[in-house]
Amino acid sequence: MLKLTQNDVTIEVIHRESLDDKTLDAVMVPATEAQRRDLGTAAVGQAWMAWSHGEATPKMIKFMPPSKVSEEGGDELLKCYRFAIRVANIHEVASLALPLPEEMGLSPIEDALAARLCLTILEEAGEHHHLKHLQLIASGNQEAVLYANRLVEVQSGRAT
Repeated sequence: MLKLTQNDVTIEVIHRESLDDKTLDAVMVPATEAQRRDLGTAAVGQAWMAWSHGEATPKMIKFMPPSKVSEEGGDELLKCYRFAIRVANIHEVASLALPLPEEMGLSPIEDALAARLCLTILEEAGEHHHLKHLQLIASGNQEAVLYANRLVEVQSGRAT
């Protein structure tokens, strides 16, 4: 749907059906309800590499977004994306797929928070030298268009 390059990182907004696991080093996956229950609220905003017995491809980065996005939840949402990209860098991930908020089951977020999320993603992706390809997975056309527009605005410096 949208493909742009910033700081040597190619960023795409795509739909889940366009995702090609064969070209990915890692995919970001929200924590399960059981993990949420076991880890509690202290883990909200955190991310970690999930390990398997075999060499799973792509690797899985688990993260704990807030269960709903409120004023404080917005900061937690940004933090979990920031930490997930940092975990990817620590593990030398070159290509990563991240679900956008609605794709994870969250309610649609306000435009201002969507712009902050795009800025966070662009800044974090640009700071880490291993990441070269980032796919943002949208739940549908409305979410894809929202984030495609916000990414272009943030990249061009027009976002507020």
